[in-house]
Amino acid sequence: MFNKALNIAILFFQISCSLGDPMVELPNGQISGRDATTAENIPYYIFEGVPYAAPPVGELRFKAPQPVANWEGVLDTKYISTTCFQTSSNNDNESEDCLFINIYTPELPSEGGSGTLPVMFYIHGGGFVDGSGVGWGPDLFIDNGVILVTINYRLGFFGFVSTQDEVIPGNSGLKDQRFAIQWAHDNIHLFGGDPNQITIFGQSAGSASCAYQLLNQDSNGLFQAAILESGSFLSPWAYQRRARQISFATAAFLNSSWADSDDSQALLDYLLTVDARTLDSAAEQYRSWEWANNGWEDLEISQGFYWAPIVEVKNPDAFLTRNMYGLLQAGSVLQVPIMIGVTSEEDLVFDQDAQGLQNRMAAYDQNLGWLVPNDMQITDQNQRTQMGSAIRDLYTGGEPLANHLGDAVRYSSDTSFTRSVIKHAELFSKVAETYFYIFSYDGQMGGGNTHYDGAEGVGHGEEIGYLFCSGDGCNGNNFPEADRVTRQRLIKLWTDFAKYRNPTPEASELLQNIIWPAVSTDNGDLYYVDINENLEIKNHPKEATYGAWVELYNSLGYDDFDTY
Repeated sequence: MFNKALNIAILFFQISCSLGDPMVELPNGQISGRDATTAENIPYYIFEGVPYAAPPVGELRFKAPQPVANWEGVLDTKYISTTCFQTSSNNDNESEDCLFINIYTPELPSEGGSGTLPVMFYIHGGGFVDGSGVGWGPDLFIDNGVILVTINYRLGFFGFVSTQDEVIPGNSGLKDQRFAIQWAHDNIHLFGGDPNQITIFGQSAGSASCAYQLLNQDSNGLFQAAILESGSFLSPWAYQRRARQISFATAAFLNSSWADSDDSQALLDYLLTVDARTLDSAAEQYRSWEWANNGWEDLEISQGFYWAPIVEVKNPDAFLTRNMYGLLQAGSVLQVPIMIGVTSEEDLVFDQDAQGLQNRMAAYDQNLGWLVPNDMQITDQNQRTQMGSAIRDLYTGGEPLANHLGDAVRYSSDTSFTRSVIKHAELFSKVAETYFYIFSYDGQMGGGNTHYDGAEGVGHGEEIGYLFCSGDGCNGNNFPEADRVTRQRLIKLWTDFAKYRNPTPEASELLQNIIWPAVSTDNGDLYYVDINENLEIKNHPKEATYGAWVELYNSLGYDDFDTY
């Protein structure tokens, strides 16, 4: 009887897919997707806008995600345009009802697929306030035999507001991500994927998010590897220490009485009555006010985004209750292989205006304490100025940063990205295989065109242009051959890591026969792959400054850091 029912179900799916839209039966109901073809003529299926959690509206606003309700009939999941509210934009596609997952797969079990495809689960960046799971072209992943999954998660005020107590604990966005990973683990077999071969990956805030997911012990077994592109929970922008203050200050833009309040429950009750777009607007007003009042002294990118993950008080839905650095140092992470790295000059994307950069550096030259990361915990102004002077010495030998813009960019890249990511790799390598890279190929596909004498040439996010494309966007004929080769190499390294937990499981002519060594610091080494026009194994990334930064941190005499 069971076999007969199973055969009928398989026949139903085969008829559905052959006569019309591809169909998948989920535990909550049926969904229909659409067909597509890659630029290499590989057919695949698209399911966009699949709900993975209940809409976080009403009483669920600021709460941990909840299971989605069942639906009747067939849910149309052919396209998605919905995004979560974006702090810096205002468009009709923004909604609180935004917790959707998108699946791009080259085969379905209903069509004879094996159900054993590797899965790459992408968490988008955007500073925890912007971005979405929409528009990430999957063709190159499909061509390489993996399923691509992308998601929306709550952003900005909705995803990361916190009163730093049990009333609004915070980290809703991280909890959404974990809930979506759980959904993928539980359901990806229905799309031809192997739930025991899931690799999470992300760039910038998405990379830091992946790092945070590696801290959550409740996720053990939900994914088997991670790729971290230009971000860590150790990155100074990826953590907020003043969340409670920011919560009340933001509400004060809606009602000035909140500037003098300290009642968390009253704040929550009030916020639940406010229209979502109005809340989003208040968050942007707060951001503008911070800039007007603090400016370069407390830049988000170097000292912490206003809406970002926090260390929560203990509560039933807590995601994180201890400092990240200490957890990593103690090896309290999910012990899965990771690839992790940076672009060669991350901060170029933020320093495209040379005059603006010079003005900022002139302010730093006059206020050397502003160069000091807050995670150093130096509160004495004289000590802070001395540390700032030592930091400037690393880059200019004591001369004004405003006169050395290339060195200024190197400082900004190191303090916002490079230092924390290298430290993450060092510490993580003690508990699991870790592969480090620097993406230094300065090609047209990356889209960057800002350069300064004395700085390297590839800015934040440029590798993304080599990984994601669809349809005609994958046609590289208008790009130099070196760009096309770099794209082929990058997608092979990324997808081979997802397949084998090793980016170079065997020698490959495309990869110039390199075998990428895992990081080991036992003998003072830190080998990595420099991804340039040629692939090259090198030692000691950012050697000119990284070791000196470590000495400065060590000179403090304590190591109870949060970021680094």
